[in-house]
This record gives sequence, structure tokens and C-alpha cells, in this order.
Amino acid sequence: MNRDNNCSAGIAVISFLTGTVVGAGIALLVAPRTGEETREILKNYGHDLKEKGSRIPGHIKHSAENVIDHGKDLIEQGKHMINRGTEMVNQGKEYLDEKKHTLNAAIEAGKEAMRQEKEKLSAAYEE
Repeated sequence: MNRDNNCSAGIAVISFLTGTVVGAGIALLVAPRTGEETREILKNYGHDLKEKGSRIPGHIKHSAENVIDHGKDLIEQGKHMINRGTEMVNQGKEYLDEKKHTLNAAIEAGKEAMRQEKEKLSAAYEE
């Protein structure tokens, strides 16, 4: 449970910072300033972002590692489920093939019994 809370907090902080940068960038691009002023403001924002990024707490970085590990675990579980599903499908095919063979044998036995009975009746009718 704690791992999920750390991941959520880390994602929230990263999302907030990303939203801030994107919003500031859009605001600068649509603001009525000269190109030189805009470049200077963007440069200052870049420095600020670099400084804030270097202050990101270690637990957020650790949370990202936890998210990656959790993702890897989920991928492994998915692979296992796919393999198990494939095994089940193959077992189902084998079962159906076996039942199909049994059913075909029963049909052939029924046809043979009918042929023999027909021959008996034909012989009895001719006598």
C-alpha cells in the first residue's frame, strides 16, 4: 500500500511540474513580447527548472524505480498468464480431438451395425 502511495505522490509531483512548464511555455508563446524578451524569459525558466529538478527529493526518484519494478512484475505476470492460456487452449484442442475420434469411431460402429442388420434382414426376407 505504501509503495502505491509513493508512486502516486511521485507521479503527481512530476505531472504538476510538467504542467507548469507546458503552461508557462504556452503563455510565453502567445504573450505580446519581442523575440529577444521571450528568449530571455525562456532562458530564465530553463535555469529555474534545472534548479527545481535538482531539488527533487530522492524518494520521488525511488518511487519511479518502484513504478518500473512494478511494471516489470506486471509484464512477467502477463507473460505467465499468456503461457497458461496457451496451455489451456492446447489441452482443450487435445480433448476435442480425442472426443472427435471417439465420436467418429462410434459413428463408424453404428454404420457397420446397421449394414450388418440390413444384410440379415435382406437374407431373412429372401428366404
